[in-house]
Amino acid sequence: MSTTTDPGPDAETGSQTDQEAPRQGALLRWGILALLVAVIIAAVGYVGWQLTRGADESVVSQREQVMAAADKFVARVNTYGPEDIGSDKKTMPDYRKEVGALLTPKFEKSFLGNVAFAEATVVQQGVGRTTDVHGTAVAGLDEDSATVLVVAELAISYPKSEGSEERVESARQLARTEVELVKQNGKWLVDDWYPAEETPTSESSEGVTP
Repeated sequence: MSTTTDPGPDAETGSQTDQEAPRQGALLRWGILALLVAVIIAAVGYVGWQLTRGADESVVSQREQVMAAADKFVARVNTYGPEDIGSDKKTMPDYRKEVGALLTPKFEKSFLGNVAFAEATVVQQGVGRTTDVHGTAVAGLDEDSATVLVVAELAISYPKSEGSEERVESARQLARTEVELVKQNGKWLVDDWYPAEETPTSESSEGVTP
């Protein structure tokens, strides 16, 4: 008598389970890989956003620095008077020093070669000038150079009479100045400037603009 072996339902089920296990493992691995890719993409996007944000903040910071440097220069170079004359009665040593500190070495040399004219108007005529900066705009900016436009109101005064301490304001003028700056040793310094034509805001009563 012959007999046959019936694998039965348990053997068939076990075979199917053995086939599905590798398939499920592969799906799991692909799922994990997809998740990792998504995380990496998100991370790269975040880093890129941070870098862009940092670059934007850096540009804003540089703009603020060059505007502040240009403002300070225009205000200082256009503000002087009899009180600045030194013990030699001929020059304005503090004025020279304070303006010079805002300039590149090259431009400081040029400035010192021309400042005698302003000093002469103070010594001979008692001229005084004050400055009020009204507006500043950046016309150009890169890593180590900048061009800034500054609009300022200049007030010019003279002694009411010879030897008098009372002063008379002769004119107020709007001056539009283009300031060229360069970055040296981490500091923005003025390398040149071009004063535009000054437009009087009130009629001059006496004297001339120094």
